Amino acid sequence: MTSPAPFRTASALPRPLDPTYASNRAAVTGLGLSILGARLLGHSWAGSLRVGLGTFSGWAIARELDPDSPASAAAAMPLAFVGLLGRPATTKPGFPESAATLRHALPAFTALSSTRVLAATVGPRASEQDSAALSVQAALVALSSGNVASLMPGAALEWAHRMGDQFSPPPWAGGAALASGALPAAGHNAGSSVVGDLLSLAALGLGKHLVAPERITSACDSLPRPVSGARVQAARVLSLSTVALALLRRETRALAPLAAACLSVGARRWSGQSGK
Repeated sequence: MTSPAPFRTASALPRPLDPTYASNRAAVTGLGLSILGARLLGHSWAGSLRVGLGTFSGWAIARELDPDSPASAAAAMPLAFVGLLGRPATTKPGFPESAATLRHALPAFTALSSTRVLAATVGPRASEQDSAALSVQAALVALSSGNVASLMPGAALEWAHRMGDQFSPPPWAGGAALASGALPAAGHNAGSSVVGDLLSLAALGLGKHLVAPERITSACDSLPRPVSGARVQAARVLSLSTVALALLRRETRALAPLAAACLSVGARRWSGQSGK
């Protein structure tokens, strides 16, 4: 009698942190330190949480863009932290950031979900529920701030579908998410910052190294399949394109974590280091 197969998640989105990995423990530590650091630098607790969540999302995005190199994710965290320290343009001068500032963490986490589904690092194909969740994320970003990240879920799902492999989502998913991301904004975005602009420009400067093909040796999290090098490359191209569009639209502040991740991975590849 054979033993039952281990449980496999049917979703392409969740990647729980595993405390047995040093890189994951470092990410949690970085999250806490970034919140405390922002607080010590004068941010309100809400603003500090925004900075902390954004710093963590920079780490997580870099893990999607560079599955073989935890060092890239570690390098993205301080870059994202510095890029997020400025107050969003929606905060009134002389007033502390309120809980409403947390909406500016949404663009980076939407970028994270988009790159994860396109890179297919978890293992299963994006389900109908995953596609619906990404559409909701796109709509929330579009309505709350109109940030360019609202277009990433639709682009990621459509690109993933057109790749025509075992990771491809349903054919309608990309169009639905793009429609959600195109909803008119009911709020203002966080604007741009000098540091955010510099991170974006640096990432674009290393763009040819970032998007060049690379062999990936890591396996998917929940299924015995190798991570697709072509899909990781696609996620890198989508991320860099979003960074460029955010720079043109003066929306670099909320997407500083995405720019930080692109910069750290591009720098790792430019330096000629191996992925491991």
